[in-house]
Amino acid sequence: MKKIISNFTPNGGKHCITNALKQIFHYYGYPLSEEMLFGLGCGISFCYLNQSSSPMVNGRSKPFIFEEILANRMNITIRCRKSKDSVTAFAAARQSIDRNHPVFIYADMPYLKYLNLEEDYHFGGHAVVLFGYDDDQNNFYISDRDSCDHPIRTPKGTIGRDYHLVSYEEVANARSSCHRPFPAHNKYLDFDFANIQVVSQEMILDAVRENSISMLNAPAHLLGLNGIEKFAKEVLKWKNFDPGKRKRAGTTNYFMINEDGGTGGGLFRNMYGCFLIEASEQTGLQRFAEIGERFLSVGDLWDSIADRLWRLSETGDIELLPVISDTARTIHTLETALFQELLNKTSNI
Repeated sequence: MKKIISNFTPNGGKHCITNALKQIFHYYGYPLSEEMLFGLGCGISFCYLNQSSSPMVNGRSKPFIFEEILANRMNITIRCRKSKDSVTAFAAARQSIDRNHPVFIYADMPYLKYLNLEEDYHFGGHAVVLFGYDDDQNNFYISDRDSCDHPIRTPKGTIGRDYHLVSYEEVANARSSCHRPFPAHNKYLDFDFANIQVVSQEMILDAVRENSISMLNAPAHLLGLNGIEKFAKEVLKWKNFDPGKRKRAGTTNYFMINEDGGTGGGLFRNMYGCFLIEASEQTGLQRFAEIGERFLSVGDLWDSIADRLWRLSETGDIELLPVISDTARTIHTLETALFQELLNKTSNI
């Protein structure tokens, strides 16, 4: 048996989760940009994870938390479900596709072979959409964030396909993975748009205010603006790593910052800047557009860090670390001012 949801249009994008959400929203008749979804879900964040294999920065809020915030803000029901095993997950996915419901799933990236990742480069918070299956070929039809019009770079070359045919076995391994960070554990999302609210000025202001507070008043030293300051200090300690770990830290964090890794560029700061620019059109608040442009400039600074991290991955040169640290300190100062200005602006309306 073969089934493809005929009126689902696979689409590439900037970030896996917002791109998957964009496609689901569009399929059900609620077209919103990735940037608007990102901003409404309070997507911008920062975290410095000091893992044993490699330290890692992250510039967006946690998977599952982001989706919950977005759902609550827009009065949508998004249920994060979890199948007990691969067999149950497989059956549930087929049933949804048979009912013409595309399936938003989480997957551990190295098990999706088209991404060309090393087998130990685990990240189970990657989101894709299943929109068809073929029992004769034992394949699912998957829409990821690449497309013919939106190629993406992987460690072994560029990919750009409108959809991928992925074996049932690959999908089962990717979905059932227990590896950290963000183990996939056969999670998928159910959507109910029955009571969706139209994007409004109040909705946007609430989102900007909430996100600004979370960055300015992070509850831990590893998070928010505190985390950027900590990263600026910790990166200097990378000189004590053995060369292999230092190079791995360069590779890992390059992809966490640069658009090649699905951030939209500049550790998600470009996406947030574009959200504010779009929000200025929705709200009539020109100041949002001006602040959005400044976020794009901060994104350029993050990308300059990413470029040096790529050089670090190739050379292990410790002389790169002080420059990265100094740039991170500059970013900390700039982002502190930006989020404080956003908080002031949204609190006075």
